[in-house]
Amino acid sequence: MNSNMKYFIRAVKYFFYFAFLTTAIVLVLVATGLASGDINELFEGGYNALWKMAVFFAVVGSVYPKLGFISRKMYVQKDKEQIRDAAVEYMSARMYDFESETPESITFRYRGTLGRLTRMHEDRIVLTRTEDGYIMEGLRKDVMRLATGLEYRLNPQSHVE
Repeated sequence: MNSNMKYFIRAVKYFFYFAFLTTAIVLVLVATGLASGDINELFEGGYNALWKMAVFFAVVGSVYPKLGFISRKMYVQKDKEQIRDAAVEYMSARMYDFESETPESITFRYRGTLGRLTRMHEDRIVLTRTEDGYIMEGLRKDVMRLATGLEYRLNPQSHVE
């Protein structure tokens, strides 16, 4: 799947995710009596506000994949087998299971059901070999945490003072 199609699918997913989340919050507020069930009292402009919210969700959904997903360079100079074994062990300890491997990359998926749902099944972490190290790709918060930890584990001597 090319990157434009992947981006489009993520944007559509996040549009529906934000719409669902907002709907769930509104329904809880109405069910608990904290908000009126009349749409004209609930939203300024009544039904007219719904298309404005949909446009807002479309804009946020179309921008979020660009901000929420990153590729981070990891400076590691070890052979592929050393990296592979350490990466599988490290990722497994952090609830990521080995999914697949190619000559250039290793792919991991999050193990927990709730974690996968909160990540909207966008829980794949890909570790790709480059000329001078590796690149880790995935959700920003996960990549930042995992790449830093894995890089530290693979280069312990560079972090000793």
